Amino acid sequence: MEQPKGYEVSGKEHLVCKLKKSLYGLKQSPRLWYQKFDAFMKTQGCTRSNEDPCLYTKKCSDESSIALILYVDDMLIVGKNKDELSLLKKNLSQTFDMKDLGDAKHILGMRITRDRSKRCIYLSQAEYISKYSRDLIWRMQSR
Repeated sequence: MEQPKGYEVSGKEHLVCKLKKSLYGLKQSPRLWYQKFDAFMKTQGCTRSNEDPCLYTKKCSDESSIALILYVDDMLIVGKNKDELSLLKKNLSQTFDMKDLGDAKHILGMRITRDRSKRCIYLSQAEYISKYSRDLIWRMQSR
């Protein structure tokens, strides 16, 4: 690392800058971001799963639960208690740059369809399978 142009100090050219926070693009950035996220979730009363470190749960005052699943920069939050969900989303958006996209319709290649009258949720990976099949066929034809 070199001192940025315009910030060099005569006689101290051999010194370098100490970063006080991680810069986007550095290899340690994702880990430091996750540590910040993990610490934040603990302040919200959430518990990290031992089986999956990207799954957080929280018991609500009405004995229901909230689950938050994080994958890189995608997040899915589910729960029955709308007040607790709203509070968690509000606190998340005040701490992190994020957008609430409303009810989940698609995440990580899965289409999510809800039938509220039957109280059912359906997951489909048809689009993912279709794309994977096209890519596989293309690769086989390219040989």
